[in-house]
Amino acid sequence: MLEPAEIHATDRGGLPAAAVAGPAAAPRLLVIDDDNLHRMIICRVAAKAGYVPAGAASYDEAARLVRDNAFDCVTLDLSLGEHAGVELLRHLWVIGCKATIIIISGCDDATCGDTQRVAESLKLKVWESIPKPVNLAVLRESLERLKAEREQVLQVSTA
Repeated sequence: MLEPAEIHATDRGGLPAAAVAGPAAAPRLLVIDDDNLHRMIICRVAAKAGYVPAGAASYDEAARLVRDNAFDCVTLDLSLGEHAGVELLRHLWVIGCKATIIIISGCDDATCGDTQRVAESLKLKVWESIPKPVNLAVLRESLERLKAEREQVLQVSTA
């Protein structure tokens, strides 16, 4: 289990120290949430599900991390202080990010649906939307299903 210091300690690429020691095949997850507690909890759930998590507290931090690192998955809070999550979706599209996106938000269903449609129109892969407060069992199950699908695709492509 990652401790808070491990989640926030970063290596030269902006990823948690755990990413350096983690297994090479472990999927990399970027958790974008301006709430420190939510970000830390999502990182812990992701680590337990076999991911190497990194956290971003703002639009600017997330944009820098996505520009400088390859992530397999991104969890995105739609309310990022001065910026909306949909702005970050547009940025992900502009830079050609191929990460699968899980929307995690306290926004109403209409806003989440609109955001998901924007992402799909940009040809970004949205895995699902999970409402806040986050049901940790649902999040863990979603991450595990996504990881299993990723592993299956990797096995087929290397066979």
